[in-house]
Amino acid sequence: MNSFKKIDIYYIITFLFLLLSANSNILSASDICWFSILALMLIVAISKKQLTIKNIRTIGLFSIIYLVLVVIRDFVVNDLGTEFLLSDGFFLVKYIFLTFIYCTILKEKAAYYLVRVMVHLTILSFFFFFCQLIGLNDYIYRFSMALNLKSDNTIPGYTNFIIFTFTKGLHDYRNSGFVWEPGSFGCFLTIALLLNFFLNKFKIDKKAIIFIIGIITTLSTTDYLALLIVLFLVYRIKVPKFSWVSVLIVLVAAAIIIIVPLLGEKIADSYYEDMDDLNRLKYLEIFYRHKHMQIPLNRFSSMVYIFDTFNWHLILGETNKYNVILNRVYSINISNGIFDFLAKFGLVGFAYLLYHYAKFCLATVLKWEYVFYCVVALLIIGFGEPLFFLPIVLMFIFLPTKQLIPETLRKPRGKAS
Repeated sequence: MNSFKKIDIYYIITFLFLLLSANSNILSASDICWFSILALMLIVAISKKQLTIKNIRTIGLFSIIYLVLVVIRDFVVNDLGTEFLLSDGFFLVKYIFLTFIYCTILKEKAAYYLVRVMVHLTILSFFFFFCQLIGLNDYIYRFSMALNLKSDNTIPGYTNFIIFTFTKGLHDYRNSGFVWEPGSFGCFLTIALLLNFFLNKFKIDKKAIIFIIGIITTLSTTDYLALLIVLFLVYRIKVPKFSWVSVLIVLVAAAIIIIVPLLGEKIADSYYEDMDDLNRLKYLEIFYRHKHMQIPLNRFSSMVYIFDTFNWHLILGETNKYNVILNRVYSINISNGIFDFLAKFGLVGFAYLLYHYAKFCLATVLKWEYVFYCVVALLIIGFGEPLFFLPIVLMFIFLPTKQLIPETLRKPRGKAS
C-alpha cells in the first residue's frame, strides 16, 4: 500500500499524454486506448477536486463557441455534410477535452513534468539510436514487427514499440524517438528545450544538453533552424543589451544556414523538388498507388497544394476532415503543419492558438522581443511537421500563464533592459 502511494500520478499522466501526442503508437491509434486514458485523467481530476465549477464553465464556454463556429463554417460557408460536422465534434471531445483535463490536473506543474518525462524518453531514444548506428537495425525492426502493435502510420518499413519508432531503410541513421519520424521527434524536443529554459532561468544545464543532442540526432533541417532561434533567445536574455556582438551572431547564423548543405542547400533543393512534384502529380499517383501509399508531398508543395485547393476557405478553415476533400483527385499525404492547421481550423483558429502560446511565453520572458523568438521557433517546427493539432501544442491554450519568472528577468515591462 505504501509503495502504491509513492506512485507519481502526475508523471504517469504526463507520460501517457506525450504518447498520445506522439501520434505514432497503439495508444494514439486506438480510440479505446485514447478514451480510456481520458477517463483515467478525468477520474484523477475529480478525485483530487481539481475539476472546479470555474473549470467546467471555461471548457463549457469554449465548447459552445467552438461548436457554433464549426456549424456555421461546415454548413453555411463550406456547404459540407453531417459527417464533417461530426468529425469536428469528435475532435473537440478527443483532442481538446483531453488537453484541457491534462492542463487542469497539472496546472503550473505541467512544464516541469513535460520536461522531466521528455528527458527520460530522450535518453531511452539514445540507446535505441546507438543500436541503429552499430548495425542492429534489423533486430530493432524484427522485435517491433514481432510485437505487431497497431499504428496509423502506413509508410512501408514503419514499426514501433510505443517508446521508440523506426522506419527501416528510411531512417536508418536518424533518431525518431517515440514520435512518428525524426523531424517530428525534433519538434517535441524543441518544445521541451524551450520549457526547460523557462524553468531553469535559461541555463544550459544537463537537461538542455540532452535535448540539444537529441535534436542533433534527428538530422532535421527545420529542427536545426528552430534550435538556432532558441539558442539566440537564450543569448539575448543573457545579454539583453543589443550590441555589435548580437549583429555578428545573426550574421554568422545566416552564413551557417547558407553554407551548411543540411540547411540552406537542402532548403533550396527541397523547394525546387517540391515545385517539380506539383507538376507531375499524375505520374506520382501511379507510382505510389503501386506501393499502396499516398503521395508524400513535402513542406513547400504541401503548402501550395492546400492553398490552391482551399484558397479563401483557409480564413475559417475547411474542416478537421479536410483530407477527404483534398484527396478527391489525388491521394496526398501532407507534411506542412501550419497549412494543415489552417485547413482544419483556419486563420482564425491559428491566430487564437498563437495568441495563447505568446501569452504563455510572455509570462516568463516578459519582453515581446523574446516572445517573437519563441513564436518563430514554433512556426519553424510547425512548418516542417503537422503537429499544431496535437495535444503537445494545443495545451498552450489551457496552460496557466502564471509561470515561475526567472529572477534575472524580474524587471518592469515598460523599462528598457
